[in-house]
Amino acid sequence: MASKCWCCVNPEEESFHHLFFRSYAAKKVWSYFLSCAGWIKVNADAASRGNPGRSSIGFVLKNEYGDVVYAYGKEIQEGTNTEAEAKVVGDALKYCIEQDYVLIDLHTDSVLLHNVISRKWAVPWSIAVYVEEIKELKARANVTVSHTHREGNRLANHLANYALDVGHIEYHYFGDLDIQGRRIVNNDKLQCPYLRIRVVRR
Repeated sequence: MASKCWCCVNPEEESFHHLFFRSYAAKKVWSYFLSCAGWIKVNADAASRGNPGRSSIGFVLKNEYGDVVYAYGKEIQEGTNTEAEAKVVGDALKYCIEQDYVLIDLHTDSVLLHNVISRKWAVPWSIAVYVEEIKELKARANVTVSHTHREGNRLANHLANYALDVGHIEYHYFGDLDIQGRRIVNNDKLQCPYLRIRVVRR
């Protein structure tokens, strides 16, 4: 008799297909890397050195095949990381709508911002203006907002930090990216999930 899986509420047969494609855990992992046809996947991130301090934003748009459509990074006025995270989401949505993308799958690694936009948490006063702008932009398109871990947001994070070092950056396809950016995209396209392993030290 085949063993039952441990990853689902209602355990199923522990087959290769179930563990890597049909289980809840597999679907969550693959959703970080794959978008549905017609949707544009947007990863947005910000950096703040000092917090508050020098801040920058970075976002990347990918089509359903995982190809880079557009990547952007720039330094913004000094502020906190939370303010920068809110600004990058607004700027990314604004760019998408200007380019007539109406199916937008937005990913942020900020739990605070995700929960504020999803109306699970109250809006902090420091980002109230940005959140109001995000709500207005969301009303103009079909937008899903998801929380992603740092590992799923590496290219946007790289763009934000790279912009702090070199200034304003803008890329329109894969070949324009710097070598580190191209390496991150290639690793993502291999579709090997990043795994976090907690080591208990004694």
